[in-house]
Parts: sequence; C-alpha cells; structure tokens
Amino acid sequence: MARQSCYDCVYVWVDPERWLRDLFMGRTLVPMCANHPNWPGELRDVPGVPCFNFRPRHVQPEGGVKRIPLSGGHYALVDAADYEWLSRYNWRLHTGYAMRQEKGRRLYMHREIMRPPEGTLIDHANCDKLDNRRANLRMCTRRENMRNKGKHMKSASRFKGVGYSKARRKWYALLRVEGVRFWMGYFEDEAEAARAYDRKAVEIFGEFANLNFPEEWPEERRAQVRAEAKAAGPSEEPKRGRRRAKAKKTTPRKKTRAIAGGKRGKKNGARRKPAS
Repeated sequence: MARQSCYDCVYVWVDPERWLRDLFMGRTLVPMCANHPNWPGELRDVPGVPCFNFRPRHVQPEGGVKRIPLSGGHYALVDAADYEWLSRYNWRLHTGYAMRQEKGRRLYMHREIMRPPEGTLIDHANCDKLDNRRANLRMCTRRENMRNKGKHMKSASRFKGVGYSKARRKWYALLRVEGVRFWMGYFEDEAEAARAYDRKAVEIFGEFANLNFPEEWPEERRAQVRAEAKAAGPSEEPKRGRRRAKAKKTTPRKKTRAIAGGKRGKKNGARRKPAS
C-alpha cells in the first residue's frame, strides 16, 4: 500500500497564481487545505503529514465545482449550476458554516441549496461543513446527523472507535450508540481494529456511518452488509453503560471539650475565680 500524502488528498487545493510564482522563483510547490482538524474552514499550507481527515484522490476533480468567498479569507465549495444565484449574496463564516442574513434571519447555504422540509436536517457526507456540493449533501433526521461525526480529538488512536489498553497492550474497537456499547474485542494491529469498527458502524448506521477507510466501502458493499445484518438480527447482547455514583464526602464533626455542669465554655474552658 502506498504511503499516504497530503498531495494525494481530495481536500488539497493549489492556487494557480501562487503556483506560477513559485515556479518562476524556483521554489517548491506547497498546496493548501481548509479541512485540517486544527483549522477547519481556514485555508493554510498543508503540514505534509496526513491527518485523520485524509481522503484519497481517486480521480482528478472536474471543472464543475466553484468557490464562494466567505469572511476571513474562507470559501465554500458549490456546484457550478448553483454558483450563479449563490454568488449574488454576501456570505460569511458562522460556526463553521456558510451563512448570510436576511431581515434578521440566519440563512445557511447548505439549507438554501437543498430546501429541506420543516424539521429535517442536512448532513455533509464527508463532514466538511463548507463542501456544499449537492453530491455531498443529504437530508436526514437529527439522530442520523449525530451518527456522522468525526474522531474524538483526545483519543489515543488515529482512528475513530479505536482505543488502546495499557494493561493488555492491545488495541480495541468499541462503538457507542445512545448509551449502548457494542464491543468488538482486542486487536494486535490498530488498523485491524479500525476495520472492525467500520463494519459494525455500517451494520448499524448504514450510509450515515463515518468510516476510517471509506474507500473500502462502496455503496454496493454497504448495502450488502447492512442487509445481512438486518437478516441475521442482533448477534450479541449490547451492554448499556452505567455511570458510577460518586461517593459523598463526609466531614468529621469537630470535637468539643466537655465542661463541668454540661455547659460549653470558651476555648480555654470556664474562667476561674481569683483566689481570695
């Protein structure tokens, strides 16, 4: 398997003017990316080391994609057919999405393109909030939208759904769905655990599964695995996680010095009468 490189990622973009300038000056060409987890939506030079948002470039992108400028030097990707009417408005970046205001209302670009009915959400298939091509947008429920989430930033693994056990010195695959845990066991190889997670995610989430190796899961394979899982039924009883109740801290009572007569005196006891 070839080594992954930012130059082979679908999110990499090359500025034509900068490319000509670097070529004239004899400098090394450095592409740019706006989908890095450390600066989502902000166009910067690629670090050279692929992040977990890496997606291989199977085919060269065609000219049917346009860019809509946003505030702060950001941009959104749209289909060429939608570019003409979208470019008439002033768009800006708001919470990672392309948004404009009209009569005090916030109108988001992805919802303007898809025009969903009331109560329906729009999901970005590749988790890039600024990729508003119609092929990347799909209508979904709130539950389906929550399933298509990326990897947790504080995870010990570079893959989603994979953790590391220091006691066993092995990788494990675990999927959580609304408080229910699906355990896939321990693995010697990190990528093997990631592939086990991908299969379970496809069985449960179907097309809304956020996978570690999406190139290994074309639509035909997803549909087949999903159908087999439904026909077989639940293979194992999932475990529902329980939160342990924290023990309440009890403070010891302060001891009071006993005073003759059953009355509490001052800190140094009752005052004595001077001797006559």
